[in-house]
Amino acid sequence: MKSDKLIVHTHHISSHFTNALWPVGFLLLFSYFLTGKEAYESASFYMFIIGTLATPFTFGSGIIDWKTKYKGRSTRIFNHKRFFGMLFLLFSVVIVLWRFIDPSLATSANTHTSLYFALVFINCGFVSYLGHLGGKFI
Repeated sequence: MKSDKLIVHTHHISSHFTNALWPVGFLLLFSYFLTGKEAYESASFYMFIIGTLATPFTFGSGIIDWKTKYKGRSTRIFNHKRFFGMLFLLFSVVIVLWRFIDPSLATSANTHTSLYFALVFINCGFVSYLGHLGGKFI
């Protein structure tokens, strides 16, 4: 019985961690665009890295929680959580790898910078929606 509770709490803890990092990273990136201080952009990148690395753990613990606590039932909410969770992970990996390959991506003014910012914004929408769906169970 204790292991089931540990798994449930593990998912809640890991999802709150990931759900917080991406919006904070977005705010830091936005702060960089407002102020030009590169420390904000660097900090946002580190937030994105940590959030991306935590995402598979969050996704996996959510699947375990879904299978144990909810008996793997297929519902609209669970289907959306799986679908948007995979989109979130895909966008996260693309964003982090792209910024890693091109360190000046966010600091140079070009169309790639706008696309990068848009992808980060969309990804924050994904993680916010996932948090909203998760909140329906509490």
